[in-house]
Amino acid sequence: MDLSHGLETADRLPAMPFYEGASRVEVARMDAANFHGLVDRLKWITPKFALKLGDRIGAACIARTGSPYAAEIAACSSILGTGVFTLNTGYEWACTAMVREDQAQQKPVLHRVLDWSLPMGKFMHVARYETAHGPYYDINWAGNSGIINGAAKDRFVISINQSPIPMRSKLGKAGFPLDWLLQRRKTFTSCDWLPSHLLRHVFETAPDFATACNLLENTPLAIPVIFTICGTKAGERKIIERTEHDKHVIEDREICTANHWQRADWKGHPRPLRSRDRLSAAKILTLFQLNAFGCDIADPDARTLKILQNGHGLIKLFSHCPNIGNQHRVMFISTVRKIKPSDIKAGLDHLLNFAFTFRGRANGTDDFCSLHNKLNNIDYF
Repeated sequence: MDLSHGLETADRLPAMPFYEGASRVEVARMDAANFHGLVDRLKWITPKFALKLGDRIGAACIARTGSPYAAEIAACSSILGTGVFTLNTGYEWACTAMVREDQAQQKPVLHRVLDWSLPMGKFMHVARYETAHGPYYDINWAGNSGIINGAAKDRFVISINQSPIPMRSKLGKAGFPLDWLLQRRKTFTSCDWLPSHLLRHVFETAPDFATACNLLENTPLAIPVIFTICGTKAGERKIIERTEHDKHVIEDREICTANHWQRADWKGHPRPLRSRDRLSAAKILTLFQLNAFGCDIADPDARTLKILQNGHGLIKLFSHCPNIGNQHRVMFISTVRKIKPSDIKAGLDHLLNFAFTFRGRANGTDDFCSLHNKLNNIDYF
């Protein structure tokens, strides 16, 4: 799908809905089928009664935080029905991200993947909205007034990752249930910004990378979060780990994040699945030629979106990198003479495949054992 502004999806995928010149309420109305499809696919996690309870709690949270988007959310709820307030306050289901320097253009590139076992990617849309500082693209679900992933031409690209749950009980891993309850209580009594709503505020008001970073680093929040941001110039890249009132900023040449703290003295329960392993795999991938992420994707449910690096140095959002490590191992392969059953094993393939493959197919015969992997059969965007 060619959106004429540097956006495209893989040729073999269904077109991702694109909206331009419409308000968020109008987009919610036009994309209602995807919202209801999302609710239906997630009913095994959040049945109708849970969504109704979530909406009551979410509505109170929106009112208490004084969100500037409260009226818009209410309007979307009247159109789409149950689940809108939950979507806006149920936090962010977003996963692994990395930023690297593009060697050809000497500009930062953000790579982004939703790699949890949640079938949500296929229900997303792209919408273009205008601001006083120029347009931005929102990659989102209908009814969500916050932003999880966005790209502002000539300014910056930002994505959100869900943070770990802080260890407030001092009970270590055994304290997870209590820590979860303590975090919920703290969030639902806070009057500060919800992270996704703050991110929208940044896209609408920040004229440049520096201003955006200042807002993301210093604005009080209702709940911890991890932001990944890159600008249009070399060196403009940060991972911003946030608690409600504190920050940890990572500015290495190649930066990656998943769903756990990288600051050593911050203690938290990493979000599933296998957050530390995913981060390790992402860091290894920065050593390879990341242009391989543009390969074809066989899965009909996969969702790929690229925001191309045009003259304005925007980002790439990607979904899959099949067998990324194999091409770099060919130089070490010698002539095969005799194969024993004990020689057939996945080896180091799983270091990358567990995080970046999602379905074994006929052409995946070199993936021995991958079909048993916990992260197979997942949707990406």
